Amino acid sequence: MSTTTDTTTSRLTADDIDDLIYACRTGNLEWLSELVTAWSAQLSISESQVITSAIDIDDEGLGSRSCLLHYPAANGNLEIMTYLLDRISTSPPSAVSANDAQTNGTSTTSKTEEEHRRFVNTQNVNGNTPLHWAALNGHIEVVKALVKAGADPTIVNEAGRDAVVEAEYSSKESAAECANWLLKECEILERGTGSQIQEGQADADAGEESMDVERATDGAH
Repeated sequence: MSTTTDTTTSRLTADDIDDLIYACRTGNLEWLSELVTAWSAQLSISESQVITSAIDIDDEGLGSRSCLLHYPAANGNLEIMTYLLDRISTSPPSAVSANDAQTNGTSTTSKTEEEHRRFVNTQNVNGNTPLHWAALNGHIEVVKALVKAGADPTIVNEAGRDAVVEAEYSSKESAAECANWLLKECEILERGTGSQIQEGQADADAGEESMDVERATDGAH
């Protein structure tokens, strides 16, 4: 993340971030919107910065390292996902970002878009992006929304699997549809390392992956 985002992270407490995460996990759009608006006004930062700085890391540097997008991705909540993606794509860049862009001779728009793409592709402690979780759980509309927002289907997790492989080995309804759609629509996708994993290795990793997603979908935080 940029220096601006890191600064924002230090201004949101662990409890503040927990509230934002809980609202995403439980699908409470009204509360989530109120929280984002309130913190944006109170801290004099954009709504985009509030959202992108809310990573699940506690005061000791521990946590799942999931971003807010991971939770609606795991739960298939397109409403929450759409709200988050809309806010990070429409919020104006901060003055610091604009100054940095001007100093470096780059456009503010391209710099902001790059920051948004990095956020959409946030990897948690197990290397899973929101796209991994959406595909694994068979949430095709969320998969489409993430790819449109810049999700990279070639990223592999700690088990060496990309989103397609996760979907292929998943028993979740519509997971196969997610895999087929990604293979058809994402020209950049090259199966590579992820697809070369043997079935035995994938089965051995399944328990860890299941626990990873359970932590995201559990209603209590």
